[in-house]
Amino acid sequence: MSESVLYSDPSPGVRLITINRPEARNAIGPAESRALFDFLGRFRDDDEANVLVITGAGTEAFCAGADLKSVVAIFDPDTDLEPLYDPSDLDAAPIPAEGNIGPTRWTGINKPVIAAVNGAAYAGGLEWACLAHIRIADQHASFGVTCRRWNVGLGDGGTQRLPRMIGHSRALDLIITGKVIGAAEAERIGLVNEVTESGRCLDRALDLAADISALPQPALRTDLEAALRGFGRPLEEGLEIERERFNSLLDQPEIKTGSKQFVERDHPDRVTGAAPLYLPAKAYAFAERAHRGQPGRHGVGDFIEHPTRVARITVENGGDEWAEAAAYLHDTVEKADTAPDEIETGFGPDMLELVTALGQDPTISDRAERRSDHRHRVAIAGEAARLVYLSDRLAGIEVMIERIEAGDDPAELETERRLGLWRGDVEALSGKSPPPGLVAEISDRLDALERLIT
Repeated sequence: MSESVLYSDPSPGVRLITINRPEARNAIGPAESRALFDFLGRFRDDDEANVLVITGAGTEAFCAGADLKSVVAIFDPDTDLEPLYDPSDLDAAPIPAEGNIGPTRWTGINKPVIAAVNGAAYAGGLEWACLAHIRIADQHASFGVTCRRWNVGLGDGGTQRLPRMIGHSRALDLIITGKVIGAAEAERIGLVNEVTESGRCLDRALDLAADISALPQPALRTDLEAALRGFGRPLEEGLEIERERFNSLLDQPEIKTGSKQFVERDHPDRVTGAAPLYLPAKAYAFAERAHRGQPGRHGVGDFIEHPTRVARITVENGGDEWAEAAAYLHDTVEKADTAPDEIETGFGPDMLELVTALGQDPTISDRAERRSDHRHRVAIAGEAARLVYLSDRLAGIEVMIERIEAGDDPAELETERRLGLWRGDVEALSGKSPPPGLVAEISDRLDALERLIT
C-alpha cells in the first residue's frame, strides 16, 4: 500500500486517514486513489470503527484535488506516468465509476466522517471535504472550485453535495466563479462547522471523534442513515425511511439498556451533580427560582427581568455560555436568599468565585468604599467578569431611559447621581481592555440619558 496515504487508529473506535503528499499539496493520483478506496472500505466494513477523520499532511493543503500530471497522462500514450484512469472504458470500476480520486461517489457510509481541513481544499479536495459529515477547519484554510481555471470539471460529487450543503445559489457562485474563500466565510455560509486556530483542527477533530465514538452507536447510525437517505425527498418518503430505521432498533438490546439507564440515573449525564447539557439553561432556571416573586429594580416587573436583560447584552457582545450563565446568576447571592454554597454545589467553585466578584461586599458599610472595592474585584476577576459587569451597567441605563421616557421623574430616580456612578464604573475598567463595542454603547446611552434629563 502506498505510503502517500496513511491509515491509523488514534483512539478506540476512531480511524484516521491522512493524505500524505505535502510536497504535492496532497494531490491525489492513481496510487492515492486506490489507497483511499481500500481505507474507506476498511472503515465502512469494520464494526469496531465508529468515526473516521480525514486530513492532509503538512500545513499548506488538506487536498488540492486530482494530481493533474496523472490527468495529463490520460491523454498521452507515450508518458511514463500512470494515468488517473484508463479513458478507453469510462464505465470501468473502481475508477472512475465510483469516483475519479477515490470513493468520492460512495453514499453508503452511515458512520460519522469528519474532515480536518488543515489548509487548501481545492477542486477534488473540496469534494473530499464535502464527502465528510462534519468539517472542522484551521483558520488559514481555504476552499474553492479552482479547477474552473483549468477547464477541469467536478467529477467527485461537488456539483451534487455542495448545493445540498450550502444551498443552490451559494454553491453556484463557487462553481461558476471558481473563487477562493477563507475559513471564516466558509463557516458563515455553512460549508464549515467549526473554525479553530491554525494548527489545531486535527486535534479538535480527533477529540470530537473520540467523544462521538464513546456514544452508543446503533441509534446514532440509524439516525445518520435516515437523515442522509431522506434529505431532498418528499417528507412522506423521509418519514418512512425514519420509521423503518427506528424500528430496526427495537430488536436490539441497546435501546432497552439506554432507556433503563436514563430512568434509573445509571449514566454519567444523569447522576447528581452532573454537568448540564447546556449551562445557561440551568443557570436561568436557578436564577428564576431564586428571584421568583421578587419585585424588579425600581418597582418594574419581576426581578428576573434584570438578569435576563444582562444575559442578552452579554451574548450580544460576544459572551460565551460561561459568561451568559454568570449573567443569569450574578445577583442570586447579593440580591436574593441564595447561599454561596448553593452556587458552588450547582455550578462549581469557579462560578461561585465569578458570582462573588460580580456582587458588592455587604460587610463594607461605606457606599463609596463598597463600590470602589466592587470595581477593583471585577477588574482583576477576568474577561467574563468585566463583560457581565458592563452588561449589568448597560441594562440599568436602558431601564432608566425607558422609565424617563414613560414619564417618571428623573429626580426621584436619582438619575444625575447614577449617571456619575455609571461613568465611573466604565472609567474604572478603562485599563483592563473592556469590550470596546460595549463601552461605546454604554457611552452613547449615557449621553442619551443626559440629554433626556436636561
